[in-house]
Amino acid sequence: MEYKATDIPGKKLYNKEFNIQIRPVTPIEQKYIVSLSQKEQKSTLDYVNFLKKLIVTDNPEVPFENLYWYDVQYLLYRIRYMTYPKFPLKLGFKCSGCGETISHELDIGSLDITEPENIQRTIFLDNLGEYPIRNKWVGDDLTIEEFAKRKNIDITDDIPMRVLLLDLLTISGKGQTLDELYALAEEGTITASDIANIEEWFSNNTWGIKEEVKIKCKKCNKEASRGYVLSIEDFFSVV
Repeated sequence: MEYKATDIPGKKLYNKEFNIQIRPVTPIEQKYIVSLSQKEQKSTLDYVNFLKKLIVTDNPEVPFENLYWYDVQYLLYRIRYMTYPKFPLKLGFKCSGCGETISHELDIGSLDITEPENIQRTIFLDNLGEYPIRNKWVGDDLTIEEFAKRKNIDITDDIPMRVLLLDLLTISGKGQTLDELYALAEEGTITASDIANIEEWFSNNTWGIKEEVKIKCKKCNKEASRGYVLSIEDFFSVV
């Protein structure tokens, strides 16, 4: 299977320049990823191992696990387009005016991309002062799953807990481990206000695909902007 060179929106944010290549998904791999998405027992590692086969870099200091998630998300769209160039992704929305279902075809070949200029690197925490902060890596979910397993924390359906652990992981730049920061959060040293500020930081320091589309209802002519988030199984389901 031929790999082809591509670019990523966050290329300026890595410490060293590197080249990246992607390849399309084979029919056998498509069946695998769809079947994986339907399994009750699956882990982030299953998806990571699958994606690692599709994306390669020429810099050992930037393995797949150390790619920023926003860049991997962008690469997913490029891989989907490479695999099925003639088949757009089909999105469905409900009209807020009349309740009609609105179908929207997403043109993956001409997505609206945001590229970063300068990303804010620090954030002020109530009781800890100025802290370094970074964006999510692919490998962060693996770290969170391992931590939750050791602590007997169920994050399968607990989205707020997963978000909390991710927030703590992204400010672990002063030598603390996730365990140490979690202990600080438990005792209230890292406050709810801090977590809200970290979430705001993410909203103000993102790049990659703008996951928002303009839709118009054919029944009542109401126009609106709608956001969308696609999971990996959405990309490689049967077209």
